[in-house]
Amino acid sequence: MSFWFNKKPKIVIAHSSFDIKSLVDEWAEPTDCVWAKNKTELVPALTEADILVTMTLWEPRFLALAPQLKLLQTMTSGVEQYDTEAFRARGVHLASARGVNANAVAEHAIALMFSHARRLWEARDDQRQSFWRKLARDRSERRHEIAGTHVVIVGFGAIGARLATMCLALGQTVTVVRKNVTADSGLAITTVSDDQLPQAVEKADYVILACPATPETRGLVNGNLLKRMKPTACLINVARGSVIVETDLIAALRKGQIGMAALDTFEQEPLPETSPLWSMPNVLITPHCAGDTVAYESRVADILHENVRRLVEGKPLINQIV
Repeated sequence: MSFWFNKKPKIVIAHSSFDIKSLVDEWAEPTDCVWAKNKTELVPALTEADILVTMTLWEPRFLALAPQLKLLQTMTSGVEQYDTEAFRARGVHLASARGVNANAVAEHAIALMFSHARRLWEARDDQRQSFWRKLARDRSERRHEIAGTHVVIVGFGAIGARLATMCLALGQTVTVVRKNVTADSGLAITTVSDDQLPQAVEKADYVILACPATPETRGLVNGNLLKRMKPTACLINVARGSVIVETDLIAALRKGQIGMAALDTFEQEPLPETSPLWSMPNVLITPHCAGDTVAYESRVADILHENVRRLVEGKPLINQIV
């Protein structure tokens, strides 16, 4: 008797532009793979789906529309939008794509750090105005080097670990804030526990947020923490917008309590046009694109391929949530 309802898995790829179907079609194992680019195409495909691969097209009601579903493989690290208890009750596996964009996110954070140090944000603004800016006499407006600075990385998953390696290679002193302080990273870093974050940021030239969105990290960066940072420090967020209390950050930037913020995520996305952050000279904004990479689809497909094999063999899945 076949593990699948129709002898081979019916895999539904649900995304407007990510072509994972062509990668699945190259597998040696036979599959029936379809690509639904919108919800109109997705809904009828759910009735025979054994496996669903999705990101932003998911709605909770879809679980009931997929009676044969055995696995939902997300294309994202976060799984906040999925009702894990509903999946557990149905006996449907749920697995994330945690780690697929770790390198991209880490590189994005490094790019934001270099942009701050070399004032690249200012150069682009000047270019648009055909303005040749003379070298600044004021020390606070001059460019500086990354080497020799102190970076505090909050979170030490795949992204945090990659960041730490990169920062060490750049000649920075690295402090990592994480829950498990006893685990050996094998890196020449200082590790402190979560409750030592306020003390850690006092010495930081850069604070990079790379932690997951959890009840514990919601509002982690607030007015009290920002007051403890150097007035020249730069806050970089490639985590989730919920980690920062935006009103507190805006106030701190206006008061000069910190030097700059480079932000990829926000409390509300897209960032409203009315947000003061858009027009603040000491803020650099990217539109939640840190994880974007042309290698994304192939890495998701690799995880999916392995998880299909493990599902059939009854083994724990990669990044298994349920």
